[in-house]
Amino acid sequence: MIITECFVFIHMHKTGGQTLNDVILDCIRDHQVVGYHFPRSKVPAEFSNLPVVGMVRNPWSWYVSWYFFNRRPKINNPLFTIVSDEGREGFTTTVRNLVNLGSDTEQSRQQRDRLVSILPETLDLNRGVGLTKHDISSFRDNDVGYYSWLFDRMVGIDHDDHTLIGSFENLQHDFLKIMEQLGVAETEVLAKALDQCERRNSSRHSHYSHYYDDELRQLIASKELPLTQRFGYRFETVGPSEGHVNAKSDPASDNHQEFRKLLGRATNFLLVNRDFDIRPLREKVMQITDDVWAESDRAERFQVHQDTQSVILIKFAGGLEDNEPEIQSHYAEFEEQLRPVVGHIASYYQDNGFVLRILLAKLRAGGKIDEHVDIGYSLLNVHRIHIPVITNEHIVFYVGGTTAQMHTGEFWEIDNGQKHAVENNGAEDRVHLIVDWMPNHAGLGVEAALNSVKLAFTAPHSQDIASLNALITKAYEFQRAGNIRRTEAEYR
Repeated sequence: MIITECFVFIHMHKTGGQTLNDVILDCIRDHQVVGYHFPRSKVPAEFSNLPVVGMVRNPWSWYVSWYFFNRRPKINNPLFTIVSDEGREGFTTTVRNLVNLGSDTEQSRQQRDRLVSILPETLDLNRGVGLTKHDISSFRDNDVGYYSWLFDRMVGIDHDDHTLIGSFENLQHDFLKIMEQLGVAETEVLAKALDQCERRNSSRHSHYSHYYDDELRQLIASKELPLTQRFGYRFETVGPSEGHVNAKSDPASDNHQEFRKLLGRATNFLLVNRDFDIRPLREKVMQITDDVWAESDRAERFQVHQDTQSVILIKFAGGLEDNEPEIQSHYAEFEEQLRPVVGHIASYYQDNGFVLRILLAKLRAGGKIDEHVDIGYSLLNVHRIHIPVITNEHIVFYVGGTTAQMHTGEFWEIDNGQKHAVENNGAEDRVHLIVDWMPNHAGLGVEAALNSVKLAFTAPHSQDIASLNALITKAYEFQRAGNIRRTEAEYR
């Protein structure tokens, strides 16, 4: 909470409050800081006549931001710890628990009791969650969701001429309009500061609509009705697929760190997500006819895939020219179901990159994919994600000498640069959705590596085109182990 001569600013969680805190403290000389995440009830009596300024956010968006901010390794929020079962639960379950925290159910009562046991008696020295034992013990309401309850506690949810609320979605415009309305002398200075500052404490994720199934979306619509009615918020769907499929790299902002499979966090397998509702996609996959599966040439092109068929949704041809991912004819049939999948993957890799390939891969019952290693720059410099759509407990997936049991609702990145194989020992065909996500710095490398190889081999050798193509193909294989100079040295 910041008190100035003209207003009291209430720092509401995940609504751009830290950014506004910073510019107010920097630009308005006469101010007083009263605690961190202090609610309106803590305004000292001598300042109770001042207008209260706060910010509000679309509740569906707020929950996504809250979740991704609090799952960061160094954030230690006891509220997140309890509603996420110490980080073991994914987005859907965690947010459902938080929305229902005030409900009169056994689970919610137990969660509130656990919070009461660990939260402080007062907000003194608070630097995070901004709640006390009394706050949680008094939160008992079956009809109101956590965000509406928190907003009412912090700022006040009822219309009040003494309270000025701006929207997070129009943060700079709304905040400055409020400053002008209040006659704040430093409004122009605040405007310049906001133009130049970066958003503080922002969490990286895709558009909020990509994370909700129908049940959770409706739950928030019901429980957060006090907020949505007052501020006119509704659930808006924005598809990530177009931007993430053909996204171009920005050399000025891309991170050119060395590409690492599994983000360097694991070997062979990395569990990216464990709680995704795959049912809509599964229903669409079940409708694929035998004729469509038969269009696949996977078995003819690759010896190890004799027992497989595929439906290509997004294709990357590779080659030496500046190719881009190509949307295939069947993609439109699955676009609605793919949006949240791509959105989740984009969020996990912090929106750094784009989709290079998407395909549905079927392995027949009793079939196998023999041990092999993928080669080629575009295969070795992507995060290859396997998402089980139809599976059974008799599938064995080997990578690098270890195995993993993959279940529906899970996203797994595999290191396809290691030897890998699959056996379907069950009586049902297995279908995986496979997504290749290429980081921007690696995507830049596709073109840069090819150009470097061309220059390296054309000048000293002057081979014919066939020989040059053979050298470049071979250079792909060395690319993963080293860089272009090392590859060039192999041929000198």
